[in-house]
Amino acid sequence: MNRTWIGICGIGGLLLAAGWGQRVPCEEGLVEAPRAPSGVWPNEPKADCPFEPSAGLSGIRFTGRHAEYTGADTWYPSWAEDGNLYSPWTDGNVNGLGSGSGGRDATTGHATMLGDDPLNLQVINQGVFKSDPFPYEGRYPCGSLVYQGVWYYGTYCLHPAGQVPRDGIPYNWPWLGPFVGFRWSTDLGKTWTQTPHTPANPLFGEASLNGEPVKIGAPHFVDFGKAMQYSPDGKAYLVAHGASDGAGRRFAYNSWITGDEIYLLRVTPSIENMNDASKYEFFGGTGAGGKAIWTKDLKAGKPIAAWRDNMGCVTMTYNPRLKKYLMCVTDGGNTVSRYNTYILESDVITGPFRLVNYLKNFGEQAYFVNIPSKFIGQDGRTLWLCYAANFSSGWGGIVFQSRPVGSRYAMCLQEVQLGKAGEAMPEPTALEDRANIAATATVSVSSTHPDYSTRGLTDGFVGGYPGDISKEWCTAGEKASAMVRLTWGTEHTIDRIWLFDRPNDLDQITSAVILFDDGTTARAGTLPDDAKTGLEIRFMPKKVRWMVILIDTVKTSTQNIGLAEIAVFEAKAN
Repeated sequence: MNRTWIGICGIGGLLLAAGWGQRVPCEEGLVEAPRAPSGVWPNEPKADCPFEPSAGLSGIRFTGRHAEYTGADTWYPSWAEDGNLYSPWTDGNVNGLGSGSGGRDATTGHATMLGDDPLNLQVINQGVFKSDPFPYEGRYPCGSLVYQGVWYYGTYCLHPAGQVPRDGIPYNWPWLGPFVGFRWSTDLGKTWTQTPHTPANPLFGEASLNGEPVKIGAPHFVDFGKAMQYSPDGKAYLVAHGASDGAGRRFAYNSWITGDEIYLLRVTPSIENMNDASKYEFFGGTGAGGKAIWTKDLKAGKPIAAWRDNMGCVTMTYNPRLKKYLMCVTDGGNTVSRYNTYILESDVITGPFRLVNYLKNFGEQAYFVNIPSKFIGQDGRTLWLCYAANFSSGWGGIVFQSRPVGSRYAMCLQEVQLGKAGEAMPEPTALEDRANIAATATVSVSSTHPDYSTRGLTDGFVGGYPGDISKEWCTAGEKASAMVRLTWGTEHTIDRIWLFDRPNDLDQITSAVILFDDGTTARAGTLPDDAKTGLEIRFMPKKVRWMVILIDTVKTSTQNIGLAEIAVFEAKAN
């Protein structure tokens, strides 16, 4: 592209010459830059959600405080007597040590976390342990508990491969295998004793080499606080997602991140008991007066919660300030799509459970979501979500955004506040509204200044230099002819675009051309220079899969053109 020619003739002339000539009739207006984001995540349960709304808790707000550690996933912190957190991890590296849980040489990692401030933790004492998954292809960490000086570390199997192409979808580990058993350490991870069970002879006798349903595939310990201090009876409880029927089901109906039901089991923790199936009891429903029934027979076990094709990886934490059990469930879609996570609550560990918030596309692909009890605030409503995110970004051409900001492939910690039922949460800004689909697009640009990233383009916040530079996009010395492209995986019908200029007084867009994938164009005039207001471009509803914003002319003092924010709004249905 000849930038000198563009500077003389303008991008509009070049587009006309190239056949992109049909102009979309537009109206322009000014819009006030929204205040700082509310952080409220919309509650958007599906129409067939079986859970009643919580009578005590309603809504969730992200405070914006977050931290990320390491380059691995599968973090389930256990709060031990010594005040430290101990966690499994895998498929990545911690302080230069790597672990991968696929293949005959599969390993699973372990580490210690020091500190009382989620924003300032130290991850130390990392190590790995080899465990053969045969006859399955993967062996991953799950339930982890440190109690009375013993670390119990569970593993489960996955099959048939880490990527299984089918119907154009690169499925990730589509079959959930059995829970193998617990290895243990009496020196906090320095040395380990392997479980006596094997993938071919697992603790609970389930098998899934051909995609059969399992109930107890990847169990996780209920977090009862430091040294299990809030266990109702001194027993360790575990929750696991699974399925009870597999005939005629969709592919990957019961995977590491998909399922139908949540099961509950319990055991008195000891080295002698943890790998003895006869020592376990399974929730078997409720009897007279709603009293829980416990059974030794897994086949007689009943789910504590069920939602066919809408469940998946599950964790549970007891919140002593609220006197409630909080359960995090992630529905992993087709295993490589955007994921939905929802939080349920109950006064009783066996339920019934009620919905606090349904977080559509959280992460946008957050998984292994849990609530570390160590970081629950004094009010009980301020706590931290621990998770990993976006492992399959780029698979199948789908690139995930970091939503909320900080979500990435790591141990992610996000501070949130749970709302009280009947108490209004802050209203989301227009940029946070689900109608703004800019944040769901894959963003590509002509260049980015080394100190900047593209995340600020669609983060829902209008800002930038001389303030927080993470809130804007800045080119690497470009002026006119700089470009931003937004691409969506599915077609959307849109009718408005908002553009906010960089807030500094040197760089300013004085005109731009918007190119749509149907060959039509729209022109944008001068953007307000201080970003306190933005330019709105309105047009009749049109269907798009991608659009390009081409900077046509700029203020003469411009050194590095860019944008503080882009918003693209879906048209309201009539």
